[in-house]
Amino acid sequence: MTEAITTANKKAIFGLSMGHFMVDLYASALIPLYPMLTSNLGIKLSTISLIIALGHLCSSMMQPLFGFFADKMRHRTFMVWGLIMGAVFIPLTAASKDIRTMGLCLLIGMCGNALFHPQVTSLVNTFNFNNPNLSKYMGAFMGLGTIGYALGPVMSSSMVENFGLYSLCYITILGVGTALALYFVVPKIPASTINKTKENFFSIMKEIFKKKTYLSLLWIAIVKSGVSISFGTYAPFIFKERGFSLSEIGAIITLFFILSGISMLTSSKIEKKIGAENIIRLSFWTILPLVILFMYTIDKWPYLAVLIFIISGYFTFLSVSVTIVAAQNLMKEHKGVISGVMQGFSWGIGALSLAPLGYIAEIIGVDKILIIMALLAFLTGFFGITKDLKQVFKECT
Repeated sequence: MTEAITTANKKAIFGLSMGHFMVDLYASALIPLYPMLTSNLGIKLSTISLIIALGHLCSSMMQPLFGFFADKMRHRTFMVWGLIMGAVFIPLTAASKDIRTMGLCLLIGMCGNALFHPQVTSLVNTFNFNNPNLSKYMGAFMGLGTIGYALGPVMSSSMVENFGLYSLCYITILGVGTALALYFVVPKIPASTINKTKENFFSIMKEIFKKKTYLSLLWIAIVKSGVSISFGTYAPFIFKERGFSLSEIGAIITLFFILSGISMLTSSKIEKKIGAENIIRLSFWTILPLVILFMYTIDKWPYLAVLIFIISGYFTFLSVSVTIVAAQNLMKEHKGVISGVMQGFSWGIGALSLAPLGYIAEIIGVDKILIIMALLAFLTGFFGITKDLKQVFKECT
């Protein structure tokens, strides 16, 4: 009986990971298209930065709330409809002919992303129960999502360059099919794991924001998100200024996020050797020197600069699974909420930085933005890990 349950759980985790791959594939599909959309719609860099920021912010801020409801339900509604919404409306965003339609489609597509993530991240923990290898499976789940995120840009840029903006609508079928398959592969949520407490959403959020340990984990997640979003959004503009084609830009962003996915697949092994605290420092301390090298070489040796930029993707996401597992272990009764906070809320706050950064970029240049974000990560590596968080990491090992 135990073996059958284990097999079912493995199938469930595999299904959740593949769904994560697909939903993040759609989430990143627009990244290399932003310069083209900016030109086609006749809008400024600051304007599209604001639209992207609002889309990320609205969807991400909804994740903790969706996680709250997901903690109390046995149905897999959120993961199915979340993927369908992303599969339908993200391609429509690229095909939009005016800024209002584009903004609305982006908002709905990103809300689908918000529906999906808290429930599935919580279920990875649920189907692992108290498995000591949870970090390994969480790393695989997060890694496949990031690899999907990585393939989105090269897929979209290749399709648009060869067949036009409307061609992205054909990939809707793939996402809808995956969503339906998930319904049959992932079993109903065990009744024993349903949260039956009468705490309301706001009291749970208040508890999170009152404790220094949660705030420390959240700040680390926010900085990671800010670095990732700013690099993914502004690097295409840097490469375009240097004469790179749309397909080349898509390939570069794809390789950046593939390395990010590989880092999460390997992070549990590194964590066992150097510890959770040091894996965060390794992640954040390496970004700044790599960005400085990137800026130094981009004009003299552009292909070396591309290699350096891609390598920085590995270190950007190295600490993700470590922080999520630590947060879930601290708040076991509200795994959906804390997953939404660590993934969605942090991503939304990171995306908020795009609004002011877009204006700053118009004044001091896009390349300076990458240095600012890398410096923030470097300082977080020094001051972002509190004594309480160090104790949490010791208890988890």
